[in-house]
Amino acid sequence: MNPETPNEPLDFIKKRFYDLVDNNDSIVTTGTKEDARNLRLFTRSVHILLENQKGQILICKRPYRKKSYGGQITSSAGGHVEQNETYEKAAKRELKEELKIDPRLIDAGRFDVISKKERTLHRLFIGRISDENNIDVDASEISSYWFARPLDIQEDLREHPRKYAKPFHQALAKYLGRRKLAEFS
Repeated sequence: MNPETPNEPLDFIKKRFYDLVDNNDSIVTTGTKEDARNLRLFTRSVHILLENQKGQILICKRPYRKKSYGGQITSSAGGHVEQNETYEKAAKRELKEELKIDPRLIDAGRFDVISKKERTLHRLFIGRISDENNIDVDASEISSYWFARPLDIQEDLREHPRKYAKPFHQALAKYLGRRKLAEFS
């Protein structure tokens, strides 16, 4: 704080800076999410869907107090890629932070979310967990969680789309498309 302006707000402390990228996922500069929108660039995020032995996926509900997608259902874990971080490292970090686990992950590809609030390139990672009892949820990130069959989630999402975070719609579609391809392999 500047001693000459003791009541100056500390907004700069709250702002997080990310690598801002173009549509080809090449780093252009660093900045905030707002900078990405204003410059028509993108931030990067990861979504992770975890499968159990029954083929169900872990979905989580975000706490209502969260600024982004508060009270909505979303992926098993996820978040923004930090500066100078790879998508894979971000996915592993988010899993450790939110669920305290470290399963092997497969990169299932990219999807983009562009809206008034967000300009983000997402990568979906899929993992398998064998022991559901090892999950230790960070309550500041996840208010509740459960396993459900992917097709049941898809049906509920169709009937109640606003229950689900916008990026989750695309993450689930990518996941289901990948599963369909695997059936023909």
